[in-house]
Amino acid sequence: MNCTGCGAALPVDQLVCSYCGLYNAVDLLAIRDFKILAEHSELLCPNQCGDLQLLQLGAQHTTVGHCPSCKGLHFAPGALPIVLDHVAAQVREINHGRIRQIIIERIKPEVVRYKPCPACNKMMNRRAFSRHIAVIVDECREHGVWLDGGEFSILAEWMEAGGQQYVLAETERQARIDAANGQVDAIRYAADSSQPSETAQSIDDFFRSPKPNASFSENVPAWCVGVVLTLLLFFLLGLSWPVYLLALATGIAWHWR
Repeated sequence: MNCTGCGAALPVDQLVCSYCGLYNAVDLLAIRDFKILAEHSELLCPNQCGDLQLLQLGAQHTTVGHCPSCKGLHFAPGALPIVLDHVAAQVREINHGRIRQIIIERIKPEVVRYKPCPACNKMMNRRAFSRHIAVIVDECREHGVWLDGGEFSILAEWMEAGGQQYVLAETERQARIDAANGQVDAIRYAADSSQPSETAQSIDDFFRSPKPNASFSENVPAWCVGVVLTLLLFFLLGLSWPVYLLALATGIAWHWR
């Protein structure tokens, strides 16, 4: 990118030419195709520079506000994604190295300062353009988005490096991870559940649950049968080891009743 005044090379993160001192509108260079509709408008620059120019952007016929002093841009609701999509219309691949470079080198920490909307003068909300690129935009829900000078060019370069495709790929990858975690959680829940095991449940059903369509003898609890047999053996054999074993089995049956 070159200075629009003297033609000298202009660093990508620098708006002022170090040779001639011109403050370059790098965002308009990124947009490429535009024309001035009006030198003045009712929109006021949030940085207190004065009123905004009105520009018409190329094939989209989108009208934006532009501050000739600070080079900021104002987009109507929904207009910014349309313009960015047009800038990166031919991008099909993701340049991961370029995306990392843009995030590391182009995005600088900024002082938190809330700005008034160019249209209604109410304070705008601050938000990141995407969780994948921390360019902070100022947004009024009714009147659109404000980008400070240079921010549009960062977003345009990110889009041209495959930023939108990167977001879609990351979204799909996260969806697959979430789906896998959901399956793991379901398995873990079944394993860690407080519900009794199949074996324990079958034993419990045997001792506790009456069986439908079964005879009376099948529905008599096992521990009751054990008590009767233990008493009979006691009268027949006295205190002997078969009686002790049957009494133990009866006690276990009573425990599982």
